[in-house]
Amino acid sequence: MLEATVMTKNPSLCLSKWGYCGTGSAYCDDGCQAGPCTGNGGGNGGSGSVGDIDSNTFACVFNTIDSTTRTDRFNGLKASGWKPQNKEEAAVFLAHVFHETDGLKTMREYCAPGCGSHYASSWCEIQGNPSKLYYGRGWFQLSWPCNYYRAGQALGVDLLNDPDKVENDRKLAVQTAVWFYNANNMAGPAQRGDFAATTRIINGQLECNHGSGYSSQLTR
Repeated sequence: MLEATVMTKNPSLCLSKWGYCGTGSAYCDDGCQAGPCTGNGGGNGGSGSVGDIDSNTFACVFNTIDSTTRTDRFNGLKASGWKPQNKEEAAVFLAHVFHETDGLKTMREYCAPGCGSHYASSWCEIQGNPSKLYYGRGWFQLSWPCNYYRAGQALGVDLLNDPDKVENDRKLAVQTAVWFYNANNMAGPAQRGDFAATTRIINGQLECNHGSGYSSQLTR
């Protein structure tokens, strides 16, 4: 959370050749990968901005993936149409994305397709397609048949019968995260910088109050 907050509030930061963000010659001279490089660095792939998230900030936050993948992910964010209302919201959103996707390295759970029950059971009236698996996919690792159905209804896509679209379509990967974010009223606490409240919304039963996923809360 701290790193994401710093990056979104400091668009002048450089991403050094070592993968760290900062200012001055140690970061911005030769080997600089993104930001206002002053040496012979390659700069950043992609351009433009999404509210308080520009391509330089994006490169600093997601600095553990290659530039081609990073550009593709950033273009997915731009295509989604979502924009944060302030820097606090940008920081909270990106911090959750970083945690859920291992820094945008993966668009599906690492355990897939062998994840436990495959999230096949349903906690709403919607039943999944028996031939499909509903493990986590996309920027927020959308899981369970109910969420795939409801996100698909909101976005005009049949995700219940084709959940792999969330993993394979860079725009949908972001849009499903935004759908979950909006459907669960995360914007309010995010815009106040209340990271704890948004964590409770995403995975509170597991990660809060010393639940089975408490260690995940610490890494967020």
